[in-house]
Amino acid sequence: MELKIKKDEYNPLLKRKEVYADAYHENEGSPSRSALRDAVASKYGVESEVVYVVDIHTRTGNQESECLIQVYDDQATAKLIVPEYVRVRNLPSEERKKVREQKAKKKEEKPKETPKKEAKPKEAPASPPKAQVKEPTEAKELSKGSKETPKSKPKETENK
Repeated sequence: MELKIKKDEYNPLLKRKEVYADAYHENEGSPSRSALRDAVASKYGVESEVVYVVDIHTRTGNQESECLIQVYDDQATAKLIVPEYVRVRNLPSEERKKVREQKAKKKEEKPKETPKKEAKPKEAPASPPKAQVKEPTEAKELSKGSKETPKSKPKETENK
């Protein structure tokens, strides 16, 4: 397998190098993550524990793969940022099986939660009886038979 780096960027916020590379593999299948980790680690002079292969994309019938690889400054930063499923993918196959078995055991050991009874909704306190709204005196007079509305009062005419 031959590894050719297309692009190499340093992300200071996440304290990692983001490496975009092409892996050429004639007469072989797609390269394994562990082989890519070792190749990138030796190229950058770091431990393989801080190198994570995020994606390998091989087109059908081609003998080259496009890879996205992240190289962290230290293991502690990587542990905080890299999702667990990516960390598990980058483990050797024996360790990966052990981790997955442990997860399965934890799920089995977890007691199934009994369905909780739905609590009856608390009744809202009874609203106080509505007080009768007193109509303004003008409105009472108008309703008694006057055809005028409060807005249409006749203007007082001035005597000239």
